[in-house]
Formats: sequence, C-alpha cells, structure tokens
Amino acid sequence: MDSREQKRLATIRKLRGNTKERTDLSSELEQDLENLGLQRRMKQLELESKVLKNQNDELV
Repeated sequence: MDSREQKRLATIRKLRGNTKERTDLSSELEQDLENLGLQRRMKQLELESKVLKNQNDELV
C-alpha cells in the first residue's frame, strides 16, 4: 500500500470518527431538548394546579 492510499484510509477513518461523534452529540442534544420540554410541561402543570386550587379555595 502506497503512502497516498494510507493517507486516504487515515482520512476515511477520521471522517468516520467525526461522523460518529456528531451522531452521538446529536442524540444527546435531542434527549436534552426532550427533557427540557418535559420540565417545561411539568412547571406549566404545577402553575395550572396552583391556579385551580386558588379558584377552588375562593369558591369554598
């Protein structure tokens, strides 16, 4: 195998590694966004619950 072929294979390996790293980061970001969405929804439900409790207390 000549040096040009070795360089080409090294470049391919590096690109594959970069692709895997980007894919892993993309999956982590997707999970983080999902978690943030769930946290936001939980906070919204908590606030709605407080409002409903206050309305209920006013009616009683």
